[in-house]
Amino acid sequence: MTFQLVYYSQQDPKWKPEILGFGDPRDTIGYVGCALTSVAMLLSGHGYIETPKTLNQKLKDVNGFASAGIRWGSVSQIYPQVNLKSTISCVNSDAPLAQIDASIAAGQPVIVMVDSASAPGLSTHWVVLYAKEGSDYLMLDPWPYQTDMHKKTYLMPRYSQGNPLRRSIMHVIIYESFNASGGISQVDTSSTTGTDQTQSTTDTVSSGSLSARVKADVSWGLNIRSSINTSSTSNIIVSVPAGSLLTIVEADGVSKIGAVNQWVRVRDDKGHEGFAAAWYLEKVQVDTPREVEVDTTATEVITTTVTTPNQLVVMVRARVGKFGVKIYETTSVKAHVAATEKARAQLIVIEDASKARPKIGKAGKWLNVQTKDGKKGFVNAELVMLP
Repeated sequence: MTFQLVYYSQQDPKWKPEILGFGDPRDTIGYVGCALTSVAMLLSGHGYIETPKTLNQKLKDVNGFASAGIRWGSVSQIYPQVNLKSTISCVNSDAPLAQIDASIAAGQPVIVMVDSASAPGLSTHWVVLYAKEGSDYLMLDPWPYQTDMHKKTYLMPRYSQGNPLRRSIMHVIIYESFNASGGISQVDTSSTTGTDQTQSTTDTVSSGSLSARVKADVSWGLNIRSSINTSSTSNIIVSVPAGSLLTIVEADGVSKIGAVNQWVRVRDDKGHEGFAAAWYLEKVQVDTPREVEVDTTATEVITTTVTTPNQLVVMVRARVGKFGVKIYETTSVKAHVAATEKARAQLIVIEDASKARPKIGKAGKWLNVQTKDGKKGFVNAELVMLP
């Protein structure tokens, strides 16, 4: 999927007072949570929706902090589809600009550390770089509250401290999201800023590209929820019947329609607004232009999936015998076992089929799968085959 710009501020009152990781009481997200907030923006932009608050708790659950400092590799324990590719210190050397540029060109924004103060010494701060323009980068900066996503914020005016670009970046963190298809969404205007801005705006767009219909076979109706959490019914705002027309109210939301493991923010004809499972929707053309609000806030994500005709399915090999094959929560035999499947059981592959297919039957490889009863995890690719 194309990376979507999602902005969070560490200063947001919803999580500002939370203690960061295992830090001291004064180590709040609002005070020292720039790295956490940058990771939350990066994950959310790739479709793994997290706020600084939800990500803080999930990282604590996997011991992902050393005091208040993030253990960068722990992000992959929460999202195995997001791999820590590089961590490069360049406090005493030039930043690897070519490597940053290549990552951004591949649809993979980069988290970098900068010096936030002109005073002697290093005042560390983390931001997300998502585009290169001339001799500068566009960034998502977690410090201001709030930011207008329709204005461009450049790195150099705010954090160069008089240095050239190659010496304005002190550390580089590159994650590789396996679901990225290349490309990063861009802001709509050429306005620039280095100061605080507003977070939400209202744009006039044509609903001809921002409408969807609930699929006819969704006979039970489609739930619209206040948060992306299917473990409870308390967040269901309304259930709409098959055939209902819905307006997409998020930037580039139309690209998610029909996609498994994707959620999209929608509004029904009675004004109810929330999140809907994109795989139960189909594209439809409506010609009447209308005002829609672009809302980049998000909460929690649970990746639920259903089988589609083009989805890759594998079968557990008979040689696993009576003990079956284990489905682990992460790509490690030391991880918690999510399920055990018998020989010849079928599993739904929930990662990119083009990347998964070459791994089938190969030793040392893992496949991200879902069982027929909805349990998800990773299976040793050597122990499965095509049916």
